[in-house]
Amino acid sequence: MNSEQLTSLLRTVLQFAGGIAVGRGWVDAETMTALVGAVVTILVTVWGLYARRNAGLVASAAAVPGVQTIAAAPALADKVPAANVVPAR
Repeated sequence: MNSEQLTSLLRTVLQFAGGIAVGRGWVDAETMTALVGAVVTILVTVWGLYARRNAGLVASAAAVPGVQTIAAAPALADKVPAANVVPAR
């Protein structure tokens, strides 16, 4: 599942839960719209920061077809579970 699919799923689940909360009178529609927008924005930002950490970037590069070997710092190479990522000498 990529980040776009995850964002879409999260937005749908939050809208569904928000619809229930509005329908039961727990919050009004404007407040729920603001809450869903805030939660989605925060979670997407956190996910983006996680996916763009050094190990995540190296793992993404290692998954590209045609990439044979990536030499990385030994500590970073140990964090990436890919056969084509090797410690630099």
